[in-house]
Amino acid sequence: MTEDLELVKSRPRWKWWIVAFLILLGLAGAGTWVYRSLLQKDGATADVPSEAGRYHCRMHPSFTSDEPGNCPICSMKLVSLENAPTNDEHAGNPDIASSTNLADLPPSSAAAPPGAASPSAVFVPPQRQQLIGVKLSEVKRASVSVETRAVGKVAFDETRVAHIHTKVSGWVEEVFVDFVGKPVRKGEPLFNLYSPDLVASQEEYLLALRAQKELGDSSFDRVADGSRRLLESARRRLELWDVTAAQIEALEREGKVTRTIAIHSPVDGIVTERAAYHHGRYVTPELDLYTIVDLSRVWVLADVYEYELPFMKVGAVAEIELPYASGTKPLRGRVLFVYPFLQPATRTVQVRMEFPNPELVLRPDMFVNVRLRTALGPRVVVPKDAVMDTGENQYAFVDKGEGYFEPRQVKLGPEVAEGRVVEEGLEEGERVVTAANFILDSESRLKGAFDSLGQPSAPEMAGAPGPTEITAQLTTDPSPAKVGKNRVRVKVVDGSGQPIADAEVELGIFMPQMGSMAPMQSKSILSAAGGGEYVGELDIPMAWTWETTITVRKAGRVIGAVQTSITAR
Repeated sequence: MTEDLELVKSRPRWKWWIVAFLILLGLAGAGTWVYRSLLQKDGATADVPSEAGRYHCRMHPSFTSDEPGNCPICSMKLVSLENAPTNDEHAGNPDIASSTNLADLPPSSAAAPPGAASPSAVFVPPQRQQLIGVKLSEVKRASVSVETRAVGKVAFDETRVAHIHTKVSGWVEEVFVDFVGKPVRKGEPLFNLYSPDLVASQEEYLLALRAQKELGDSSFDRVADGSRRLLESARRRLELWDVTAAQIEALEREGKVTRTIAIHSPVDGIVTERAAYHHGRYVTPELDLYTIVDLSRVWVLADVYEYELPFMKVGAVAEIELPYASGTKPLRGRVLFVYPFLQPATRTVQVRMEFPNPELVLRPDMFVNVRLRTALGPRVVVPKDAVMDTGENQYAFVDKGEGYFEPRQVKLGPEVAEGRVVEEGLEEGERVVTAANFILDSESRLKGAFDSLGQPSAPEMAGAPGPTEITAQLTTDPSPAKVGKNRVRVKVVDGSGQPIADAEVELGIFMPQMGSMAPMQSKSILSAAGGGEYVGELDIPMAWTWETTITVRKAGRVIGAVQTSITAR
């Protein structure tokens, strides 16, 4: 017995400590089993794992870690699971934005009450709105017009084209208008024509004129009347052969037949074709000797597509510009005619417009830029950037207030200078997102994932009002800021210039991910120094121009946020 006691005393003491630890561990396991049994009896969940001290990635929730840091997949900063909202917390709370597929949204013809967050609404905190650059625009009703652009080609006015022919056969003796492109005036001689028929007609007219002088006073009425009729017939023949009244008067005055007769231009214009040449060319009535075009008024022919046909109206205002004459005043005209058929090769319709051309600036076959305007009257209009097209449907994000944005399906009309006409889905006075909406409507949202946009914190969810108009003045000590600890001072005033006191001011800086470098951020809660000024310390990780957000809260509610920047050296 004594030997056994001595053997126990000789053993090392650390072995007794191991035995004691194992006993305590067994007692702790038994206590845990009893605790879980009691929870099951009370209707609680049997398996309640503790999330304290664990972190996960918002973009890749399947990745978890026991230590804070960045996600190895996307380099996004890990967030604590202890503060992450669970599905049970969202259940029964209609204010939490849920995941919704845009393709499943029904078209809305009436706006929801202001501030009412529909199940499809997405929440973006005011500070994040400042960070991503959300901009809003009001839906307006205005008198608009559709502008159609096309390329036009200048052409002759077909009603102002003259072809010069002779009424008798003969030979060209002398040509006065002897090149194409020469401008001519009405009554100006073109060439001299020798025609035996014209010479014979002149002689007949002179004989009839002498007979009228001798027999016109005869006591026999039939003789006097016959001489008068003969003279009128001879004169009428000369006139039908384009002999002018001045030439007939000269024939009467001189009493001598002229060998050649000058052929005069019947119109003003430009010679575009010529077949009358010197050295006695023989001409006949069917030969087109000259083509003269009046270019003081021209046509412009433009091709428009099928979908633009509803806006093509006769009498609509049209403007043209020369593509090479920048800065010149556009010429105004009007639509004369819309052709009733399509060109099968291009699937376009030709539109004819008329333009004055007193200075002959527009030349045939010249290309011009055409703009056609058709008035539509008062319509509901939004900026072009407010509408997102998924290919099948069109949507706009409507500001519901308090940080909520609702995706609304809309029916669009034509595109106008003021933006896009909205036929259905929006009402006058609503506000829509015009900048950063591509973030709200990202690919993850189309797949039903709004989580990447962030969930509102509990104080912000509790009926937080929208941001008010505030102004913040930020200074750093030293200035410019340095890497490491910096003393910062912010002075906050409201829209009327009055200092905002007794508020909670948070200063946050952020740098997005660049290449393989993970995004970085730093925050500081400032203390009130009186007179609307707040001071504190901010740790700047590296030299950079940091995106800075100043968030002002009162009673746990965000009352405004200001976006600025800090440059550290």
